[in-house]
Amino acid sequence: MTHDSNKSLQAIFRERLERDPEGNALTFFNPDGTHTWRTFREFHETGARYGSILSSNGLSRGNVCVFMLPSDEISANALFGSLLIGALPLMVAPPVVRGLHSNLKDVLEHVVSTTSARVVVLEDDEKDLGEALQKSHPETCVLYISVFQKGGDPASAPLVFPESDDLAALQLTSGTTGFPRVCVWDQNAVLQTLDGMELAMKLGKDDICVNWTPLYHDMGLINNFMLCMTKGIPLVMLETINFLKKPVLWLQALSSTGATVTWSPNFGYTFTAQRVRDHHLKDINLGKIKAFWNAAERIHLDTMLTFQKKFEPFGVKLSAMKTNFGCAENVGGATFSDADGDFVVEHVNKHRLFDEGIAVRGTATNGGADTVAIVGVGRPYPGMTIQIQDADCNPLPDGHVGEIALDTPSRMKGYLGNEEDTSYAIRGKYLHTGDYGYMRGEEVFWTGRVRERINLHGKKFDPSDFESVLVQIDGLRPGCFAAFGIDDEKIGTQRLVIVSEVRDSNERPLETVMDDVRAQVATHIGIKVDEVLLLPQGTMTKTSSGKRRHRFYRELYLDGELAALAEQR
Repeated sequence: MTHDSNKSLQAIFRERLERDPEGNALTFFNPDGTHTWRTFREFHETGARYGSILSSNGLSRGNVCVFMLPSDEISANALFGSLLIGALPLMVAPPVVRGLHSNLKDVLEHVVSTTSARVVVLEDDEKDLGEALQKSHPETCVLYISVFQKGGDPASAPLVFPESDDLAALQLTSGTTGFPRVCVWDQNAVLQTLDGMELAMKLGKDDICVNWTPLYHDMGLINNFMLCMTKGIPLVMLETINFLKKPVLWLQALSSTGATVTWSPNFGYTFTAQRVRDHHLKDINLGKIKAFWNAAERIHLDTMLTFQKKFEPFGVKLSAMKTNFGCAENVGGATFSDADGDFVVEHVNKHRLFDEGIAVRGTATNGGADTVAIVGVGRPYPGMTIQIQDADCNPLPDGHVGEIALDTPSRMKGYLGNEEDTSYAIRGKYLHTGDYGYMRGEEVFWTGRVRERINLHGKKFDPSDFESVLVQIDGLRPGCFAAFGIDDEKIGTQRLVIVSEVRDSNERPLETVMDDVRAQVATHIGIKVDEVLLLPQGTMTKTSSGKRRHRFYRELYLDGELAALAEQR
């Protein structure tokens, strides 16, 4: 797949405006279940109005605009407006966190310095942050969202059509420690991945997509927003906070809008299956959904099967459960399970997998506790090849665990201002993802990140193994946790530490919640939790691609910062 030099996101937006101006483009699904579709002409006009306001404040083609906003309608309009005028948007998670994220000012200043951002857009109540940023970076224009209420002439937004090798957008990848890195994407890479995703997902003109993941994660930005805007697919957006408060809204949005495709990390499927009750599902029909895509974190077989079984009476077919693997450095999705068939799963010998790095197939029953289910994340999209490599970048045979390396037309150009990390990530023709797995034929099996694995008394666990237990515990905030092992020479193995946020609305004594964590993990997983730390709601953050930062919180634990924060409660 190659593109002409005149092809760009902006050119495709213009073509859609000319071809189908009255087709549905975007709607936000409200907590009361209402929504109103906006045509592409209406969305384009609003985006152009926002773009003209940004332009009048000094933003122009090739300039970086940092948006630190919640993933709502204003954010979608501002993002689209910046793209229309040829600027380079960089979406940053808004400052909804406390405690550990008190260095937000430092992080934002680092991002602004690294990107030489021309404009930063903040919420109206972030004036202190904006004033501090303005003092340290007087060349940067700091705007607040109320500026978009002051008119703006769509006709004055400059029409821009970049070349295919011009830059298109930026994306933060938080990594595990330190300041985030900035992935740089050019137009061609973005267009390649969108074309590849369209083919792999077998999207058509009758599809409608629902998304609750935020625009500052690449699942929300690329796999949903940009894919739908460029391919003419109507997009239903549900604010993330509303999904977390009331997960049935996701199902209601799917049912009432006639959606056919949706995305969520594994956590979202676990959370929805456990929190939604049958009496919430009156008049829900999910029979039109052809693809529930699961991505961004390790996929568990139990999650896929539990979700499908729970909602089978409402139309969810097993063949609709799909898997995907991707990373910010590759601009969105890389591998996809069969759009027309079932996802792939293998039951392999646990000890040989974790101890020797070899996936020896068995069955679900012949090994009992000695087997582990590994869910396949699909095959590379057309135009990409994948190789599993050892530490010396040598290819490994089928069934051998190594680093997943991508020979891909949609990889990033590099990390902005960071040649050392770029040269490590891009070696030869391969993008090294930092994720580990194995292949069987063309199917990729993602086993996680080796450095996050927990070793307890000779048994190995992935941090995601604890999610299905923690999500059921009353008082904990779903999806906001970290699990890691701490070496202990006295006992000759690691100690298990689990850190989780507590809901602001929690009324249970914290000691009771901690006892519940220990009891439930012991009952369902059969291991002892050595230490539980409960943190205030809004403390824990994920990477730009939605992955939990287990190693990051392990480092904070070792530095004593987690304990200090927990003691404040």
